[in-house]
Amino acid sequence: MAKQATDVIIVGGGAMGAGAAWRLARAGFRVQLFEQFGVGHELGSSHGPSRMIRLAYDKPEYVELGRAAYQFWHDLEAESGEALVRMTGGLDIGAPEAHHLP
Repeated sequence: MAKQATDVIIVGGGAMGAGAAWRLARAGFRVQLFEQFGVGHELGSSHGPSRMIRLAYDKPEYVELGRAAYQFWHDLEAESGEALVRMTGGLDIGAPEAHHLP
């Protein structure tokens, strides 16, 4: 195997690893991604029809991360030409003394 210059090595090509690799590559980094199973396998923790991004957190930095995640998913949809996100309703319930969530 020929040697390749690499800036970042990512172990695990599930949703998080693949997403990180995609964003890093778009930013100009030379990325190598290693995954023990095949592409699109059903053995990872992010597999299944019921995954969600939520914005109901009591810490503002988590809300910011959630909003950024939505934008990244929309970017990936635009770049891939695939519909990847389906918006649905939800209900967030908290203790009376909890902060109001936007």
